[in-house]
Amino acid sequence: MAAQKRVNAKFKQSGFRGLAGAVLRRVANMIDQPTRRDVAPVYNHQLTAHQVLSRYMSFVGKDVLEVGGAQSCESMYPFLRDGAASGVVSGLDHICEEQTDREYNLRVQRADALKLSAIFGPSRFDVIYGLSILEHIPSPAVFLDEVYAVLRPGGLAYLEGNPLWSSRHGHHVWVATWGGAYQGRATSNYLFCQFPGHTSTNPLPDWSHLLMSQGQMREHLTNKGLPEIDIDCILDWVFSSAEINRLALSDISAAYGRSKLVVLEANTTRCHVPQDVQVALRERNGDGIDYGLGSVAYVLAKPR
Repeated sequence: MAAQKRVNAKFKQSGFRGLAGAVLRRVANMIDQPTRRDVAPVYNHQLTAHQVLSRYMSFVGKDVLEVGGAQSCESMYPFLRDGAASGVVSGLDHICEEQTDREYNLRVQRADALKLSAIFGPSRFDVIYGLSILEHIPSPAVFLDEVYAVLRPGGLAYLEGNPLWSSRHGHHVWVATWGGAYQGRATSNYLFCQFPGHTSTNPLPDWSHLLMSQGQMREHLTNKGLPEIDIDCILDWVFSSAEINRLALSDISAAYGRSKLVVLEANTTRCHVPQDVQVALRERNGDGIDYGLGSVAYVLAKPR
């Protein structure tokens, strides 16, 4: 509590930019504490927004919005347990049904990220966050205008994208038998990462979405012995799905640089790009793109 008071005092004295330089850039690799008493332990990804933003402000009495959240609300409960007045978890595909949790003053609802002001009204929230959403937002500039509109003056936002389209797993392949566009069509799960509780496989080589044509990728998947219907689903996701925006970090960062929100932090993760892959990527897609950047996380503020 004393540490939090010191952070708040420093926030008042130095403002957003002054405090940003003092903020630690990393969180623990894993947090093994539950978000609430009836929820299983979760990885740090679900707790990142809470951990990072808690270094800037107290959540007591604050109204919090998650954009692109899931029905389970794992990432929202830490805010509510820390005294937030209310929480709204919004999303589209991950929201099966709208619901409320009166114990925590929590609401789950479907909401388009590009229409936040029309749904919630101006200056409605003190905190807005979104985990692994920047790769899905089709128009970053419009989205940032909406975040600015529904944030209160002095409010904070934490917005993350992972994996970015220009990265090795930027295809973000997400063909799931239990939900989404391919439920009832695909015979197996094909996911770019391991998802808890579900067997899965990533059938695509690194950067293949940037190096292969649709025909070449079909041939690759056929040679792996995948069923034809599964191949059709994977190709539809990579080349046609509107659920990924196919924007490189340079495209996203340009929008954030022009936004009315103040960028306090822009933290990235990266991986090694083999030289031969780098050459092939540049030959096919041109220069000016850093293919080693896998994710980006922004901390932003609305000026008072």
